[in-house]
Amino acid sequence: MRVEPCCQSLLAEILPIVDPSQKGVCLDVGVGTFAFYCEIFAKLGFSTIAVEPLPVKKLRQICQNNKINLMESCLSDRNGKQTLYLGKFAGIFNQNFNSLSPEWFGSSTESKEVQAITLAELLNTIKAEKVTCLKLDIEGWEYSVIKQLPELSESLLPSIIMFEYGGGVNRRKGDKGWSPQFFDGTKESLKILRKCGYSSSIMIDYAPKTQEKIFDLQAIDLDIDALFPPDAVYGNIISFRNCNYPENKIAQICSSYYNTGLIDQLVNKIVSR
Repeated sequence: MRVEPCCQSLLAEILPIVDPSQKGVCLDVGVGTFAFYCEIFAKLGFSTIAVEPLPVKKLRQICQNNKINLMESCLSDRNGKQTLYLGKFAGIFNQNFNSLSPEWFGSSTESKEVQAITLAELLNTIKAEKVTCLKLDIEGWEYSVIKQLPELSESLLPSIIMFEYGGGVNRRKGDKGWSPQFFDGTKESLKILRKCGYSSSIMIDYAPKTQEKIFDLQAIDLDIDALFPPDAVYGNIISFRNCNYPENKIAQICSSYYNTGLIDQLVNKIVSR
């Protein structure tokens, strides 16, 4: 699956149904350099916060043009200064792999001190009363944020949470984004979401010939470990709280983003290295 464009299309369709009056705020945490969810949120009419410690010029322009509140910070489990390890992939520095974890497969030895803020402090700072969507793409640090959800009042729990998992190789190899440290964090994140009342969920994975996977976190017989097949590479999980979206409409949106032909061959080559 083509992960980011598929997820962007899903959220663009789903958010106006979940919050038609745009009463809640949308948070794009870990914006990066190319998949600007914050721009989509803002164009849908939502009050939008972009959280990115090292914003590129294009992001600054998008925020200025769409009246998006840009917070130059990392969302973390502490407030104050923290070390951000600059991203590196295939020997080339890449800001999309920046991480607060030195063990992250995309982290280099180059680092920079940045401002960090907890989820509760962020919501207090922006005076949020309702959160419609929280998108997390923070390179192995997602669990450090998700584990803070039980500390929030029920009224501030996001209606929709999307977070990234995996990365670097497929799950079968058990390395990089699938190493025990990070994969355990992914599984614990889903357990926390379940305890917080999240149920209907969508998994979008980059692996060749995959389609969307729809599951219920509240299902009694749900095996979280089995959700991730051996050929899973990386992707996003979108989970709903007190809301859902028809499965047939989800499938209709996702069908435009299935990997085929040459894309499959390229993905196979990358993940088999």
